[in-house]
Amino acid sequence: MRIDSHHSFAERYPLAHLESILYRNRFEGSILVAPPPDLLPDFVKAIVVPDLAMADHPKAKGILHDFGDGHIPEWVAAVERRSLVLDVLNGLPIVPRLAESFPNLRISLVHLGSPPFERWEESLAEAGRHRNVCCKLSGFFRLPDPRAYVRHAMTVFTPDRLMFGSDWPNALPEHTWKENLAAFTQSIGAQPVAIREELLGGTATRLYGL
Repeated sequence: MRIDSHHSFAERYPLAHLESILYRNRFEGSILVAPPPDLLPDFVKAIVVPDLAMADHPKAKGILHDFGDGHIPEWVAAVERRSLVLDVLNGLPIVPRLAESFPNLRISLVHLGSPPFERWEESLAEAGRHRNVCCKLSGFFRLPDPRAYVRHAMTVFTPDRLMFGSDWPNALPEHTWKENLAAFTQSIGAQPVAIREELLGGTATRLYGL
């Protein structure tokens, strides 16, 4: 099953717009990373919410948190206990500590760990040594050269711990969903079909229990 592992929506770009885009590109579903609207389309297979208080939603599979301050909140233990995925934004340097402190916690690095920053390569390699850490290949147009970052991630992680995310609609109007997919395809280079399907949905399907 092909899954867009990371997107949101906006008033100008509602989820109905994304549905037709996904189906035209042979994607069966997606993971919404945002508070869900009242009416959630069927193509959204899971949601990652910003607060544990929203985790009772029937499609809630994860919590997104910005770890930019380097602090690990006490509620992370509850995320592990409830078998939710922790989507980590801006917190790559503390991920090894998270992974060691919560060995049963499934961790997903958003936007390749949110580079560029000093020691990103070493920090990603340190995080990747922990088997409970996965990485989203997303946010391509935030980067000066997506290929260099994606290729490094592919040396650190095996395909079963990497997944494509469009970050739609955050790159609009300059860059479309299809351009994000093209940037991903160009960045990974020629790959066997089995590896491509892992990156395009297999990893996300397992990680989020779809």
